Amino acid sequence: MTFDASASSEPEPSTEPPADDAAAGSSAWRAPPAANAGAIARPLPTLDVARTNDEVMAFLTEHTELESMAVLKDGTPVGLINRKTFLEAYVRPFAREVFGRRSCAEWMDRAPLCVDVATPVGELVRRAIAAGAKVLKDGFIATSEGRYEGVGTGFALMEAMSALEVERSRKLLESIGYASMIQRSHLRASADHLGAALADHGLVWEPRDVVGGDCYFFRHFPEGTFGAVLDCTGHGVPGAFMTLIALSFLEHAVTPDAREPGATLGGLNRYIKRVLGQSAAEGPGAARSDDGLDGVCFWLPRDGACIDVASAHLGVFIAHPGEGTATHHAGDRASVGYHDTPDAHEWSARRHLLQPGSLVAVATDGVLDQVGGPRRIALGRRRVADLLGSSRAGGARAAAARLLAAVVEWQGDEPRRDDLLILAFSPRTP
Repeated sequence: MTFDASASSEPEPSTEPPADDAAAGSSAWRAPPAANAGAIARPLPTLDVARTNDEVMAFLTEHTELESMAVLKDGTPVGLINRKTFLEAYVRPFAREVFGRRSCAEWMDRAPLCVDVATPVGELVRRAIAAGAKVLKDGFIATSEGRYEGVGTGFALMEAMSALEVERSRKLLESIGYASMIQRSHLRASADHLGAALADHGLVWEPRDVVGGDCYFFRHFPEGTFGAVLDCTGHGVPGAFMTLIALSFLEHAVTPDAREPGATLGGLNRYIKRVLGQSAAEGPGAARSDDGLDGVCFWLPRDGACIDVASAHLGVFIAHPGEGTATHHAGDRASVGYHDTPDAHEWSARRHLLQPGSLVAVATDGVLDQVGGPRRIALGRRRVADLLGSSRAGGARAAAARLLAAVVEWQGDEPRRDDLLILAFSPRTP
């Protein structure tokens, strides 16, 4: 999503698939790909095994469209003749005189790929690969209860393989589109809570792919506001699964009576370890994954005079009036959920005093680590701090918009490295 400084800064979860993936949600009719060998094969003319090679030559002259022909004995396939292979043998010196009156079995492939008409395309492809390159050249024979039904060409098999992959890709994109809807629906309530709590705020959420591993969570209570900005392992679908695990915990854990930032990170750490089997109780080598997240949890009292912050690896920027740059407050070096983080690790909350007009901001690695600029290096904390400091007087929404614009300009022609999330707010207007 793009940030619109003139409109609400919360990302509006869309019920439509992303524009770039319109094909994933298109309702237009599509011809289904061939499901089995019978749908690929055609009932082409055949040859009886008693036919001579001279008769095969006459047959090929009559049926110029045929590239391969099945050879039958009493209706059962016993071989396959490829036009090019046959002609190469037939035109050799003295071949006609020696082999012309012999059975066509002399030059047929005695072990062609024969499959039942009900064989799924996927299985047919596996068997074709095992048979080697000859299937793409000669094709295959389709049978029903051992009786001839048709011949499938190598080209037809390639078309079916292509159609099958297109269909699989379409279904995958469609599934990712729905996953995006689910992820956005989780974020919608948080965006509403943030808007109710803080009039001056900017929020930018741009997954690198259709779905992503960055997420946010906000709950507004009469006494104040709880917030979390999380950067989960990976991006795309794996990252999105991690965000759903984290958000499901926060949905149940954060209440008016349970809102302490450090305790929330500790509970999330234990929850991820338990869900993914990464806790010490599982024993060494028990888990197949080593996933987790970096993140910031904070509690902002209603009067906005201070903010309590607990952070796991991810830092917080604070710019006060009269300061030319923001100060970066680094987080705890321990991340959440990973194997090397103890199950009982505790994150302590630090209190930062705020003034009227102070700007608080959090940016995930997609901002800080974006490579670009003339020397193709990361944007880095210092540049972000300077930009936030110079943008503070214009308000939080404008500061978030300027930071996003700076990331895009810095990126230039470089690829986007990661998901991107920016949160900026001013708790008290001067």
